Amino acid sequence: MKPDRTSFVISIMSQDRVGIVHQVASAISQLDGDIEDIRQSVLRGYFTMILFATFPSGITAEAVRRTLQEDNDPGDSALEIAIRPALPAPPPAEDSGQVYVLTASGKDRIGFVATVSSFCVVQNLNILDLSTTVAGDEYIMMLMFDVSRCHNFDALHENLAHFSRETGLNMVLQHDDIFRA
Repeated sequence: MKPDRTSFVISIMSQDRVGIVHQVASAISQLDGDIEDIRQSVLRGYFTMILFATFPSGITAEAVRRTLQEDNDPGDSALEIAIRPALPAPPPAEDSGQVYVLTASGKDRIGFVATVSSFCVVQNLNILDLSTTVAGDEYIMMLMFDVSRCHNFDALHENLAHFSRETGLNMVLQHDDIFRA
């Protein structure tokens, strides 16, 4: 964290409409806030955003909330806002060379995400990013995870092959560098 700055993690959800990113970024700028990291997506008509921002040390979470809500639409597309003080963070896993991408696909079914994420828990893999989509009757899941807590990488490959056969899922593991290239 920068000296004399306060850091917050801010989560926003709303029915999607034009201008939400601008509304949020402008409100944060009004408070001399610096957006350092952001993830935003529209899921089935709902705008979702999570961001990390720093503010001058006198700015409170309540001041950020009030400023974000100043131009808030009172109807269905009103912003739902959650703000938390940010914890000091370790260096990002993306810089450690220990980030891999796993794609899992198979017939769409209840419990798909729970099944794949159970493999990650057993293997001690920390999920950093996750997205899913349905294409026809096929469910496709992409996970980016940190393998630094995995004690035996060769065993991870063997366990993944076994898990794939056991669940009937097509699973491919690749180093994140392939996607960065």
